[in-house]
Amino acid sequence: MHRKIFTIFILCVFVLISFKGVNVNAQNVGSTFILGYAGTSFNTFNQFNNPLGPSPMIALAIYDTLIHYDSNYDPVVPDLAYKWYVYPNNSAAVFYLVKNATWSDGYPVTAQDVVYSFEVANNSASTYEPNVAGITSVQAIGNYTVVFHYKPTLLFLAEAAAVIPIVPKHVWEKYVPNPSNATQLTNYQDYPVVSSGPFEVTNYVQGQYIELTANTHYFYKSRIPHVQHIIIQFFKDANSMVAALEAGQIDAAAPYITPVQAEALKSYPDITVFNGPGLQIWYIGINVNPNGHGNPTLRDLRVREALAHAINYTELTQLIWGNFATPAAGLIPKGWKYYDPNLKPYTFNLTLANQILNEAGYKMGANGVRVSPNGTPLSYTLYVVSYAPEEIRAAQLIANWWSQIGVQAKVEAVDTGTLASIIWPNFTQDFDLWDWIYTSPALPTLLQVMTTQAIQTEASDSGFSNSTYDEIYNQMVTTTNQTQLTEDAYKLQEILYQQIPYIDLYYVDAVQAYNSAAFKGYVTNMTGGPFSDNNWITFVTLTPTQSYSSTQTSPTTQTANVSSSFIIGDLVIPVAVVIAILLTILLVRKYRVKT
Repeated sequence: MHRKIFTIFILCVFVLISFKGVNVNAQNVGSTFILGYAGTSFNTFNQFNNPLGPSPMIALAIYDTLIHYDSNYDPVVPDLAYKWYVYPNNSAAVFYLVKNATWSDGYPVTAQDVVYSFEVANNSASTYEPNVAGITSVQAIGNYTVVFHYKPTLLFLAEAAAVIPIVPKHVWEKYVPNPSNATQLTNYQDYPVVSSGPFEVTNYVQGQYIELTANTHYFYKSRIPHVQHIIIQFFKDANSMVAALEAGQIDAAAPYITPVQAEALKSYPDITVFNGPGLQIWYIGINVNPNGHGNPTLRDLRVREALAHAINYTELTQLIWGNFATPAAGLIPKGWKYYDPNLKPYTFNLTLANQILNEAGYKMGANGVRVSPNGTPLSYTLYVVSYAPEEIRAAQLIANWWSQIGVQAKVEAVDTGTLASIIWPNFTQDFDLWDWIYTSPALPTLLQVMTTQAIQTEASDSGFSNSTYDEIYNQMVTTTNQTQLTEDAYKLQEILYQQIPYIDLYYVDAVQAYNSAAFKGYVTNMTGGPFSDNNWITFVTLTPTQSYSSTQTSPTTQTANVSSSFIIGDLVIPVAVVIAILLTILLVRKYRVKT
């Protein structure tokens, strides 16, 4: 009888533990990584419609491109195209697509999707229109081969093939049936999202967070994510984001943190502070649009030159960023492939600035503010993005220097949506102190934001229009001669340096922080850090550590349920033993009654 009782006990324990194993396999298939993001807010899943903030980062997680950049920003990594061939004349290329890629609604990804996506990219309202302007034809050969013909250029792979997101034609053509219709493209917000990438969008609350869930059917098995969910949580400023990281509510902070925050975070043993070459430049955009509605005195180059000389760039950089930034002299930073080494930041010289304005006829008024020869005061509004308190301080310092040459600048902090509405489409601003995140250190194409075409696509916040600049830019992106390409990039930077549509302030290092105890697999060898707009690798390689038990809470119900499954799973074994004992007792009692 005792042997039967023992056997019953063991069987009960085995059955209940087996239930625990099923529970873990069903729910503990990964974990949740929460990335805090402070700064320019997310604005659209429609990547063709002027995406801001983390939109490009999210696009890399949910959409595929033909090819990817590697960590050196060379366009050599297969994506939808597993192989390709560029013809020797640099005016044609053929791409061979994988045959097992599917959209999140089950449809296959085909060459027709690629053709449609590049047609949409060429829309006049598309952010990517300059990237594909040189393409003369795109042709699908069957379902898995695409042939491109384009004006001769060295930049096709880096500028187009590695950049244009491939979207589902069968979904998009319902809303954008004519790929060249600007109104259709602008109005389509693309949510819910049908995608093909390593992640899918499973939840979105505007202004709060976006939840991405691993695509376990992704066509590259080696790139199926190791985390089940990634949540990008939006913060109004870096202070609140860093506080959340310190409290364990998020796992990482991006796209940057300040020097003071970085030093404070170094005291936390579980947090790693990353500091490396960045992708960010802060600048003052000047409204020089001849059809704009800002203060017309800013169209006078002499005024802009005086303003440029009335900023102490070295002191400003040190006060705001310490050793985490360097003074800027143009749109392309020092050390990058197409940086013009002849450019130096404008000298800080208040005497010279006053002299320039005096000679131009801008007389000092009784209130200490100069006026133009026709009586227009040099009184402006200097808008600055409200999410960056350190840049508000920078604006105030600049306004103080300008006051010493008879220029009045009222600093006004506004959110990015408000600032965008002030600038576009009517250019009603005077100045905007804002930032650019670069497309790639290997490309000179950020210079496109100063072309006349960029005014129409709302990529330009200065309204700068210069026919010589446009001609050189078009020549640069269509040359097949590397020397010519570099020379053209230098000429464009020199034109901007002389014409001053921007007052470039500083290049900021990538200073980010992340919980290295909870997760591993951060890719830190790409310019811009592990959470740059172009780092598609980190989200794929992130892996939860087995020894770490996170206390963070997720903003989504789904994540909370996943976390709960871990707690319940840990309790199953002791509970199983207790239940097994009770069942055994009951069975023994029944056995005794029967005997």
